[in-house]
Amino acid sequence: MSSSRVRYYLVIVSIICLAGLFLRLYFFVINRSLWIDEAMLALNIVNRSFFGLLEPLDYNQAAPVGFLFLQKAVSSLIGISDRTLRIIPLVAGSFSVVIMYLVSRRYIGEPYALISLGLFVLSPNLIYYSSEVKQYATDVLMALVILLIIPKCLENKVDLRTFVIFGFLGIFAILLSHPSLFVFSAALLTVGLKFVMERDVYRFIWLFIVGLAYLIGLTLVYIVNLQYLESNENLASFWRDSFAPMPPWSNLRWYYDVMIRMLQNTASLPLSMIVAGLLICGTFSFALRRWQLMLFLLTPFLLTLVASSMRRYPFEGRLLLFLLPFLFLLLAEGVKVVGVILMRANKNLGKFVCASLAVYLLYGPAFIVYGNLRKPPMGEHIKPVMAYLSEKRLENDPIYVYYGAGPAFEFYAPLYGFTRSDYVMGISSRGEPAKYLEDIAKLGYNQRAWFVFSHNCSWCIVNEEEYILEYLSKIGVRRDEYLSEGASLYLYDLRYNP
Repeated sequence: MSSSRVRYYLVIVSIICLAGLFLRLYFFVINRSLWIDEAMLALNIVNRSFFGLLEPLDYNQAAPVGFLFLQKAVSSLIGISDRTLRIIPLVAGSFSVVIMYLVSRRYIGEPYALISLGLFVLSPNLIYYSSEVKQYATDVLMALVILLIIPKCLENKVDLRTFVIFGFLGIFAILLSHPSLFVFSAALLTVGLKFVMERDVYRFIWLFIVGLAYLIGLTLVYIVNLQYLESNENLASFWRDSFAPMPPWSNLRWYYDVMIRMLQNTASLPLSMIVAGLLICGTFSFALRRWQLMLFLLTPFLLTLVASSMRRYPFEGRLLLFLLPFLFLLLAEGVKVVGVILMRANKNLGKFVCASLAVYLLYGPAFIVYGNLRKPPMGEHIKPVMAYLSEKRLENDPIYVYYGAGPAFEFYAPLYGFTRSDYVMGISSRGEPAKYLEDIAKLGYNQRAWFVFSHNCSWCIVNEEEYILEYLSKIGVRRDEYLSEGASLYLYDLRYNP
């Protein structure tokens, strides 16, 4: 490129990266309330000591020990709040944008690196999980860092220093990200196979030592953290439909369905033969250009599926976010192949098709992000509900908290002046909804009471919030209500019985 084109290209890269940083910061700043899953992990972090975080977590939560320690350290230093607990995911998501560009440039080359970078920057899920109190943004960051170092390890004159960095990176990654196991294992297999085929015994020994050190680190992490996840039957039951069938041919439809969900829901890509064709083209292009990179890009998918078939890792939704950089690189490479082939026949036609394919891939994510900017999704936004309750509640009014709202209410209670004696935590009885009415009856009928809802189970035997409110309208009179996105508050005078 000429110097003017280089400057122009760098301006475009800077704009895209800044847009990615802005989007992640924007959804951090709007400061939505913790939803139930975030709140359950947050309660573990704030209520436990560092050593307590090494024990099995409450509420059937799971997170890497290094991530938990970082969250605990930040909240201890700055103070406990939902925003404080979102700093680590925000930092991880922000750094990921820059590293994704470096990875794209190294794997794809310019200017096609802009396509994979654009897909990454505009991914609605990657934006969202950069401001959630969970480890998924860290999973993506660790995958990207390993992606960045692998081409260096595959160089013909790779030195010992690179292997030392590679080994420490693997151990660091498993402390911060459980699925980094699949990415780092793929890296070891790829680099190891290269050395075997080249009969490079000297460097293979280096790699063997790295693998041995990683295995020791992984064993320690397993003893401290991972073994508890394997024995958690509640987690296994929750994700039961997300485990790959064994043997694979017993349910081939499962693989088709899960791949469709990954492309459509996780990656926010259009479902079409165009996308499938680009993925195939990208895979073959890497195989022809540098087979080691193709092997490394595909192996994490395979290893994750193997772990899923062993009921060790669900192949579903947010747990697959760490695979999105691999997917975007394959797509960008596919566009590059199509463009290069067409440009040989007609340069303008090749450019037009490449631009059209880029727009086709980016339009869906961009449209979702635009909608989210116009009306940010607040999820289970319980904070306005609790603020209203704090203002309107009389001193002796009891508060009944629906179990779905329990973790978030408990987390925010001190911030709004509520003590544990101020509220009653409702039971969970999805199989026998009549027990909710028995539980509420324990409040008594000679007073007024507030009822707090969020994370309503509308898909249960009954719509639980509607079921409870119907009962309350029979035994009392609704005097007040406050509705927020995903959360609600009702005041009933139970002294009146029609």
